[in-house]
Amino acid sequence: MSKRVLSEGVLDKFFNLFLKAKSQNKESGWLSRLRDKDPELADIWAGWDDDMNKLLAATQTMAKKRNLDTTDIDAVINKYS
Repeated sequence: MSKRVLSEGVLDKFFNLFLKAKSQNKESGWLSRLRDKDPELADIWAGWDDDMNKLLAATQTMAKKRNLDTTDIDAVINKYS
């Protein structure tokens, strides 16, 4: 895997575009268009998305087991899943 150097502005724009698409359940189309242009970057981004989904689910499960308020994590999961 090659190293990528992205400026903060570019990375911020990527996050905004991806999360907007994800909140509209259109992330697969976004990733598909990215894959057409840069397959390696699309794989990295899809991996990050999978990791974040797992982390959010694990955090929610752990909070529920400890009888903690999950309102905020529930809102994030509902918005981006």
